[in-house]
Amino acid sequence: MDLAYVIMKNILKALRPNFNVFFRRNILNRSTQSLSQWPEEPVDLPANQNGGFYPATLGNKLNATCTIVRKLGWGQHSSVWLARHGGEHEGRYAAVKILSAHATQVQLQLSDELGFLQSVRDLARESRHPGKAHIVALLDNFEVSSTQGRHLCLVHEPMGTFPKVDGGLPVPLVKVVAKQLLLALDFLHRECHVVHTDLKPDNILVEIDNVDTAIKIQEESCPTTTQAVSSEPRSYGIQSRPIHVFSSDELLKLSQLSKLNVRLTDFGTAVYINGFHPDIIQPFALRAPDVILGCEWGPSADIWNLACLIFEFLTGRWLFVPRGGPTWTAEAYHLAHMPAMAGEAFDPTYFRTGKFFDKYFDFDGKLRIQVEGVRGLEQALESYKVVPDDELSMCTSFLRLMLRLQPSDRASAPDLLEHEWLKV
Repeated sequence: MDLAYVIMKNILKALRPNFNVFFRRNILNRSTQSLSQWPEEPVDLPANQNGGFYPATLGNKLNATCTIVRKLGWGQHSSVWLARHGGEHEGRYAAVKILSAHATQVQLQLSDELGFLQSVRDLARESRHPGKAHIVALLDNFEVSSTQGRHLCLVHEPMGTFPKVDGGLPVPLVKVVAKQLLLALDFLHRECHVVHTDLKPDNILVEIDNVDTAIKIQEESCPTTTQAVSSEPRSYGIQSRPIHVFSSDELLKLSQLSKLNVRLTDFGTAVYINGFHPDIIQPFALRAPDVILGCEWGPSADIWNLACLIFEFLTGRWLFVPRGGPTWTAEAYHLAHMPAMAGEAFDPTYFRTGKFFDKYFDFDGKLRIQVEGVRGLEQALESYKVVPDDELSMCTSFLRLMLRLQPSDRASAPDLLEHEWLKV
């Protein structure tokens, strides 16, 4: 067995408790609680507890040319800032993702976000694949230091947040986004040989035609509040102010479709198709059955993940809502709802290869947890009354091709791009 593989397995085993904390937080971030104990990133959480966030302030000079002017957002292992360039690019804006000290420490061990971004950027320069236009491109990288340690900084073009509308997005807009994300995945899978592993709304950004104009309009409608100066250390970061490209009303106008261009971001948990694959990937509620059961997984895990997202875009609700009970785990509950949505039963012949098969299936290959009265996918879509009646069967067919239980049965991105539902 390859020595590097053995070393990586041992590292992951040692850090499994931290991984569990990460994914519990990840599902909370997608719930109504939204990490309520942390309104922003906890800057006082040390690096040895998966923290070590950079304590940035407005006006903070990151290097010789980048000055922070606004906070755009934060995630489990980084914060993102709008910075203004000086020097030869004076006045231009950039988005700077500052990794926590912990995330910086584990680069090349548990993650290689910089390496993936550099590889994708280099391949995109030589490629004619249209999907490269839907990946956030790395412009620069550098490091800064704080009392927490070193912080890797990744520089991108400023982007807007992905739109959210109560009750879901208009179906034509969902189709546009689905096409663009499928193009992005096809480019990653076929030309970069990369699995993204973390598709979620927070990792989908919207291109901005004119950054200066977008920021000016938002500043006029909601001026920046001055950050209070205090001698006391802050326990969490300053308030995030993401850039919103479209209002809810604008999204409902079909004329905006031609202006919507999305890009996939965040390669912090990406892997190479033929490289090392950790046991745990994907947002909890969007996790593929092959991942839950500990089977080998690959690009088709992204396809399952995207199907769950498209359902969420259409309805404003999760396709699966895993929850534990007195005698069952959230994972068992999740798996028990999959056959109805997929329109097929689990094939125990294949899934017995999974490390955790016996945990969720009995000796006869039947799920240990059975749930009655689960609606099928078409019935679920119909109940939300968001897909036109004449498209309901086509939409169900499209999603079911992505939600096949066995990974090898799932349609590929190029095949899905030819589906009739995306063309009507």
